[in-house]
Amino acid sequence: MSISKKLKEIIDEILCEDCGGVEEEIEEVSTTSGVPGYQTPYAFSDDDEKSKSRRNKNATNSTGYKVVGEIYDQNYKLFKKDETKNSKQKVNGAIKEINKRLFEIERIINRTNKLKKEAGVASGNYWKSTGPRINKIAERLLTVSRKLREIAG
Repeated sequence: MSISKKLKEIIDEILCEDCGGVEEEIEEVSTTSGVPGYQTPYAFSDDDEKSKSRRNKNATNSTGYKVVGEIYDQNYKLFKKDETKNSKQKVNGAIKEINKRLFEIERIINRTNKLKKEAGVASGNYWKSTGPRINKIAERLLTVSRKLREIAG
């Protein structure tokens, strides 16, 4: 008997015990009907100054979010202005953090590769989007490698 069939039997027994030996049919209910749409006016607008101003105003006032480019700039400004560390400490700390995260990524890759080999998963069994994702990750790693060499040089 398969695991899924055994699991279904156990669940059926538990449900039957809970209802006093009588199975009840449960009617499905959709709960998404009461959810309002997203309130993001002008989310997709032109790149002219008027549209940018309106988009930024709406993003911050109506939703509390900020435009991504501004967040990146703000994070850099906070990183640069942090007076608890000097520039040398910030750069060295950032390199240490990069090393830590790359170690974690390497562990994920090794674990995935091991499972792929053990389970005999062929590249043809990947989802349609997996191949392009792998290529995009490889491109990003090359870009990261080039930028890291710039830091080192």
